[in-house]
Amino acid sequence: MDTRVIGIASGKGGVGKTTFSINLALQFAAMGKRVLLFDADLGMANIHIAFNKSITKSLANVIDGRATLEDIIVNVHENIDLISGGSGVERLADLNALESSAIVQSFSSLESNYDYMIVDMSAGITSQVIAFMASVQLKIIVGTDELSSISDAYGIIKVLSMKQILSDLVYIPNRVSSPITGKKLYENLNYVTNKFLNHDIEFIGSITEDPIYSRAWQADNPASIISKNTNASAEINKIAREIENHQVFNTPNNNSLQFFLTGIQVN
Repeated sequence: MDTRVIGIASGKGGVGKTTFSINLALQFAAMGKRVLLFDADLGMANIHIAFNKSITKSLANVIDGRATLEDIIVNVHENIDLISGGSGVERLADLNALESSAIVQSFSSLESNYDYMIVDMSAGITSQVIAFMASVQLKIIVGTDELSSISDAYGIIKVLSMKQILSDLVYIPNRVSSPITGKKLYENLNYVTNKFLNHDIEFIGSITEDPIYSRAWQADNPASIISKNTNASAEINKIAREIENHQVFNTPNNNSLQFFLTGIQVN
């Protein structure tokens, strides 16, 4: 079975992008899915901290030939492994043909090991984020109701529109006061996107504010491990099930880690 590749971005930092990535992985793991978390956040690669794990090697070591891909994979939870991108993320797009082939082949060898790869990207609009968003199957933007977050989320969508890579794009309103507020936030952003970019973004759910997520980082434990009975946890579970049934994964010829890595080289 081919690995399904999901990219998670945000227009700005501090909106809960990485927390969502972690808890989405945990929901998939609870469903019996095998997940590879790819920490591709250049500035704040910290997923390992949430699982109270230490990282000694990253993708940069693989590119330099000082480690294999298997060497840098860290098991962080049942059914969840982690790869830290480190400086290797920035270098992926600049590999020569031989290096690129070796990396693609390494990732392809993992194809049968995972049901999902979740790519947690850097916040903001960078060339790496755009290349990653162009290469994943399902694109997710996480945002809050802060004006700067809304503006920056639209900024990413506008750039993706210019690159003609708006298909299968989902907006997840996070830290909202209620599901009704979350749906309204989506509708407002989608109205602007439709009016000025002539394109609709998708809505598969929102996540209500829950202080347990801040406490989870302080305790070095993901929130879904600490408490499985919060509204936010139930909402992420619903989102995971919506993703599981998303039509993009039924599209032929793009369901693989090889497609993802090759796409980064092209974009």
